[in-house]
Amino acid sequence: MKILFILYQPILHERMGVMHLISSLKKLNYDVKLAFSKGNLEKLVSDYRPSIIAFSAMTGEYLALLKVNNFLKRRFKFISVFGGAHATFFPDIISEKDIDAICVGEADIALAEFCERVKNKGRYWETENFIVKYENKIFRNPLRPLVEDLDKLPFADRELMYKADRDLLSEGGKTFFSSRGCPHRCTYCFNKRYNQIYAGRGKIVRFRSPENFIEEIYNVKQNFPMDAVSIEDDVFILKPTDWFIQFGKLYKRKISLPFNCNLRANLVTEEVIALLKEAGLDSVCMAIECSDEKIANDILKRGLTNSQILDVVKILKKYNIKLTTQNMVGMPVRDAYGIDKKTLDFNIGINPIFALTSILYPYPGTEIADYAQKSGFMDKAPILETNKYSTVFKYSKEERRKIENLHKIFGIIVSFPFLRKFCDFLCGLPLKKFYNCLFYFWYGYIFKTKIVPFRSFKKEIGKYFRLWIKMLFLR
Repeated sequence: MKILFILYQPILHERMGVMHLISSLKKLNYDVKLAFSKGNLEKLVSDYRPSIIAFSAMTGEYLALLKVNNFLKRRFKFISVFGGAHATFFPDIISEKDIDAICVGEADIALAEFCERVKNKGRYWETENFIVKYENKIFRNPLRPLVEDLDKLPFADRELMYKADRDLLSEGGKTFFSSRGCPHRCTYCFNKRYNQIYAGRGKIVRFRSPENFIEEIYNVKQNFPMDAVSIEDDVFILKPTDWFIQFGKLYKRKISLPFNCNLRANLVTEEVIALLKEAGLDSVCMAIECSDEKIANDILKRGLTNSQILDVVKILKKYNIKLTTQNMVGMPVRDAYGIDKKTLDFNIGINPIFALTSILYPYPGTEIADYAQKSGFMDKAPILETNKYSTVFKYSKEERRKIENLHKIFGIIVSFPFLRKFCDFLCGLPLKKFYNCLFYFWYGYIFKTKIVPFRSFKKEIGKYFRLWIKMLFLR
């Protein structure tokens, strides 16, 4: 039986969840292919004839992939399965005409079982984690428990992803996860609802052993171009000290490449930072989001103080570790632009190598979306663009322009603080499209000169120019 995964076109982003699913299916000797939504899918499906086409969709990608599914359904016969974040939080999409099944939550075991039942003509409509249309009925099955022992899962299969996207293959920094789950309750994030969905079905946060984690990194190092490691766990730092001691020893001996990870300020200790620095920690990304503590804690529910963030910054500077901050502009509050400038000033005081900024996007079903509606900043949480180019909140025309412009030039002002006194003037100009060009140019420049530097400027600059153009036209 043949299975085709279709993804929205990524921009230098390894879709780890899908790569794990491919591994689980290959382990059972399935014929699996992967394609992106912008390719010649009609010819591919005509030649390949898959029994199942699996779409993995985040909320901002769902509508585009639904159109692809509808187009293919009019021409070919296959079982259409939607999975990923959007299907998990909006299972009612099963009512869409051309969707045959959706997979909710973790799919490592569930999708393999679903495919086995389809292949063997079994009762696939009764597979756990699945909601399935069968004979004019909808079967809603319970969730299986979360995977407790992550070491038992096969390593992510990168071959099909890299074959589909040669830029991902050639990129020196490769992505890895040492854990799953996040216990925090930030109102703009999916984790709170995800944890509610899985209540009573296993531990929220699960860790791989250092040995298993290092073995995967070593395998990738041996088989693909790699000169830096990106550890993308939400809560990488939330592990016992003994885990980091063993990880550091193994990483230094077997990998010996610079790596980066995400930090949350209240979890950081100097002891762990010292261990990671010794192992090869080169840079970190730490979320500030909003420096107004009342908004950060009462509305965003970050559960952090500015003093905790500043304490971590001191530790990072002591160990010469580069810092990227994550920030959001466009809060659902009065004088949102004024609040955003406070966050800008906080970043200028910290002086990170890069102040990465996004516009707060109230995904449907999140607590922040409910808050924004009740506060009169929007009527309904929309499902649209993936890159949060514009705010969806109700502001005056002038404030909207300033917020959207500040989003684009935030990081540049932080890097060149003399521009701060011109902030109001610059943000008031009707230059959103021009600033958007600057935003992606600056992002790429910092990434390839400070975080994962060019190995060969001459060989790689063309790829980054293409990516810059893609980002400008991605909506």
